[in-house]
Amino acid sequence: MKYCLPFCALLMACTPEKRVAETVSPPAAMDPIQKASARVDAALIHDYELVKEQRAKWKNTPDLPSLPGLADDSTFLRRVCIDIAGRLPRPDEVRAFLANTSSDKRARLTDALVREPGAAEVRFRMLAEAFRIKDGDESIDWLRQAAAEDRPYTEIITHMIGGGHMRQRDQGDALRTSVETAYTVLGEDLYCAMCHDHPFNDHTERECYSFAACFAGKNEMRFPSDYLYRDGKPGEVVAPALLRLSRHWHYLTDREDHLTQVAKWIVNDEDSRRYALVAALRIWNSLFGMPGQMVDKTIGGVDDAPPWHGIHRKPVLNHISNDCFSASPRGAPTWIDMNVNSPADFSQGIKVLIEEFLRCDSRLGEFQRMLARTDAYRRSGFDYNTDWNDCYLVPAPQIRRLPSEVIWRAVSGEVDAQIPQVPPVGHPLRMLGRGTREWTDESLTPISHELVRFMMNDKLVETATARRGSADDLFLELLGREASERERAAISHHAASSRDIAWALLNTTEFMFRP
Repeated sequence: MKYCLPFCALLMACTPEKRVAETVSPPAAMDPIQKASARVDAALIHDYELVKEQRAKWKNTPDLPSLPGLADDSTFLRRVCIDIAGRLPRPDEVRAFLANTSSDKRARLTDALVREPGAAEVRFRMLAEAFRIKDGDESIDWLRQAAAEDRPYTEIITHMIGGGHMRQRDQGDALRTSVETAYTVLGEDLYCAMCHDHPFNDHTERECYSFAACFAGKNEMRFPSDYLYRDGKPGEVVAPALLRLSRHWHYLTDREDHLTQVAKWIVNDEDSRRYALVAALRIWNSLFGMPGQMVDKTIGGVDDAPPWHGIHRKPVLNHISNDCFSASPRGAPTWIDMNVNSPADFSQGIKVLIEEFLRCDSRLGEFQRMLARTDAYRRSGFDYNTDWNDCYLVPAPQIRRLPSEVIWRAVSGEVDAQIPQVPPVGHPLRMLGRGTREWTDESLTPISHELVRFMMNDKLVETATARRGSADDLFLELLGREASERERAAISHHAASSRDIAWALLNTTEFMFRP
């Protein structure tokens, strides 16, 4: 690729961070949170070695890749600032961290970042994506405060579901609200069951409508006019019932509000502990990503979410539409779509994640802090093309595109609290991947022609580059590291201005991705 500007060599000179030693150092301190991190590391390595041993027995099957070595300080600093605090590291912060020679500086940095206001906003955004919070929802202020105080997730579930806030969603469509809630909190996919009995789904259409009846309030939930199965009649009133997730049935009573009972069932079902599994994996995915998930490579930008019930055509009895087997309605695979059920049967890593999430009193920030202290999180990132098949939780982060909000903050200067929950059509955040909150966890991190045009030509980016500082500060601020000798030579040779350097760095893959 050729560039028309004289400082093009700087673009080519900016290369991803180099890998360092292959051996991960043992933790410097063994306080309770570090002990928890060590338990997670041990479980992850156990699963990795088990899959590796199994693969060695199979013919014509490649071995698992070797685990990446320890990431260098600048890579780790940039990664943890983005993941935990939702921001790029400051130049003075980078200099201080690189100069610090203490053995526990990464743990201390993680502890400090979790307490930042930006970290609370990252947790709030994670919850808002999960519960599909939009501008004007009465639960916004409560949820933001709960994230700031790092209240237990069980309390958040009790408030959002048991408090009736979910009943106020979706213009009173109890079916839609119940299906999204099951996906959000329990990882249960009821999308096919809302239309028909699918042979590969755990729940029937009747079960789906019975669960929806819990969300209907004083309104009656009835089977649709084209209901086809023998366990009910079209138009018949459906009695509210909970989903069966474990070996025990849980029943509703008329003595208490149904949604209050739903919330109690979710947080007290010790057999399934599904809320803990889904929450732990949601946080894991935010820090590590999932193998098999790639950056969404759209062509012309991000389209709006498809309309409800536009997922697949209504099938006739005993005939399943091929659309049932198509991609996620969100347009790209999510970590829930990768099946949260089966790994729990054999994965030591998932079992330990659930245990540690519960040990953290289901506090998202505390669980983030524990995961960010693991040796797994300190490793260099791996490319999404790496074949980790059968290894569900890889003990290393996946290289991913920056969150939309971090890119937007870098070019606009706006903080998270100034950004609308659902930006209007045409807002750059929509192009960057912020979703409509019509679906759970809808936001993406796409790479598109539209994104390239925005970063190279938009007036907002041009304005952002005009207020940058010295070359040294620009590298530290945008890439989280010092310039190499090759890059300094390119700057000197082309007499690049601060604006030129800033523009060039913003348009590198090294800026756009977190290793």
